[in-house]
Amino acid sequence: MNKNQDALFSKIKEAICNSIEYSLVRKNAIKVTTPYLDWMGAPVSIYITEEGHITDGGQTLNQISSLRANEDFEFWPYKIDYFERYNIQQIRGSLDLCYLDSPEGILKYVQGISRLPTFFEAKPISDTEDKFPQTVRRAILDTLINDYPERPRDDPIGWALNLTKPRSIKLDGITIHSDMSPSNKNRLMQIISHANSSTSDKRQHIASKLLDPLLWRRVNPQVEMFAVVYDLSKYPNESQSLLKQEADGIFEMKNEPAKIRVAEAVADA
Repeated sequence: MNKNQDALFSKIKEAICNSIEYSLVRKNAIKVTTPYLDWMGAPVSIYITEEGHITDGGQTLNQISSLRANEDFEFWPYKIDYFERYNIQQIRGSLDLCYLDSPEGILKYVQGISRLPTFFEAKPISDTEDKFPQTVRRAILDTLINDYPERPRDDPIGWALNLTKPRSIKLDGITIHSDMSPSNKNRLMQIISHANSSTSDKRQHIASKLLDPLLWRRVNPQVEMFAVVYDLSKYPNESQSLLKQEADGIFEMKNEPAKIRVAEAVADA
């Protein structure tokens, strides 16, 4: 290393090291400001709790929420791999350091949480309900192909695609719609969206989704209807009660086990 290289190396090292600061915050934790920048160009901060845990304090998921990309994040097919690669674990609403066994693991963690929001595109309010059915189908398609224990060995992708595509059923001059195509021909899968619409739109949407199973049950009492929703609490109380009354099962995709349960409902004949 010559003198020029040594001088520049010293400046780089000084710039990085001097950009790390800490301050006291609530609950006897300390806030550590790092040289990494988030998607808005602000320094990324992490927190060291009194018990010795390292966490982002919920900031990363709040940024994803501000992008209106919660559902994209929940159903992101690379999430598990990304968390393993960057030493991250999700603890309720925060992203915490998974293993504290090396300095490199801490650097991976900080880099991982700083990059994560950049994988998701900001969406206007009007687009959210339109994309939820497609998001659900992608999530269930992935679950059927990779996690469903009774998937066929031959052409599992084609099998899963057939189960997750919409279905139309002709009935006495009208058409019954199902948002997926379960193996059980007497079963409807209705994806409930419009979570960010007005209260009146939510009521109308749920009422319209319940009309098809109601009409079909008039001629076929064996019809089952399962509802797939991100978060049932987002809808008016009367709509929640109506859905609980009419649906044979309700799956809330905000809960991780819902994906395999929907996959079972679709694949079970």
